[in-house]
Amino acid sequence: MHRNTRRAFTLMELLVVVALIALLVTVMVPVMLGFMKGRGLGMIGNNFAGFVAYARTEAMNTRQTHVIVTYFEPETIPTGGEFDREAGPSVVLYRINTRPGPDEQRINYVKQLDFAGGIGGSVDFAYSWKSRAPLGPSLLLPDDANQRFSGKYKLVLLPDGRIEVPDDKPGYVLDTGEVKGIKTDMVLTDGDRYVFVDVNAATGALKRSNIINQEDCDEIAVAP
Repeated sequence: MHRNTRRAFTLMELLVVVALIALLVTVMVPVMLGFMKGRGLGMIGNNFAGFVAYARTEAMNTRQTHVIVTYFEPETIPTGGEFDREAGPSVVLYRINTRPGPDEQRINYVKQLDFAGGIGGSVDFAYSWKSRAPLGPSLLLPDDANQRFSGKYKLVLLPDGRIEVPDDKPGYVLDTGEVKGIKTDMVLTDGDRYVFVDVNAATGALKRSNIINQEDCDEIAVAP
């Protein structure tokens, strides 16, 4: 009969293994969080491009004006359904019914894209962009819509496919490679990095920059 001579781990060996695992976790977790945070900003940029494309398609298919409204701060918005929704920081799409029937509403909630609580971390509109974004009324919206969305940045999508972009900035600036002093239609941030966004008013195409670090541009993420 052969006796089992396998040697068990000693307490000291177990402590060394635990210490090595703790060291690896301490080193890798910040790296992984930073990686995911950057990916979250890129994902929101891509999702916003899809959101604008969807809104433009809806406006053309329904032959009704639609409007994308930005919500900088959290607030409760009516949806016309059983429950209201929370929005902010978000973009929300509404359909404008120019000739509502007796049981129809003029302003109809369609869908929204939330920037907070994403897999790669929360995203927001850059403070510096919010401070300069044009928030006035649109001549393409009825008075009640302008009143309801007063003080909010709006993209108006027309049935013919065109988009009203307030104070539209030239998209070619994103092709120059410059990152300081550029102005685009929207700037998103995760607090440390930025994505610059341009909306083509004629085609509805959305172009975004690569992810840019804070030290490489002159935008401001949050209020000083």
